[in-house]
Amino acid sequence: MEYYQISIVIAVGFAIFELLTSTLIALSFAIAFVAIAIAQFCFGDFSWIREIIIFTLVSFCTILYLRKRFRKKSDQKHLTGDDVNLY
Repeated sequence: MEYYQISIVIAVGFAIFELLTSTLIALSFAIAFVAIAIAQFCFGDFSWIREIIIFTLVSFCTILYLRKRFRKKSDQKHLTGDDVNLY
């Protein structure tokens, strides 16, 4: 198997894990592994440093995007008025 094929198999595994847990973290890892597979296919080799940098950047950006995009409306409530916890 080529390196990019292994990365795609790992991405599919994370996507299946995401379907079972629905936490959006595994989805960002799956997207990052797809980006790694694209880089491996384009360059045709394996480089630890390149893969770690791509994985870190892509997964961090997708986590930020997915958290902002799928935030619950209940997380955005601001309490006004009489609140017991106000000192």
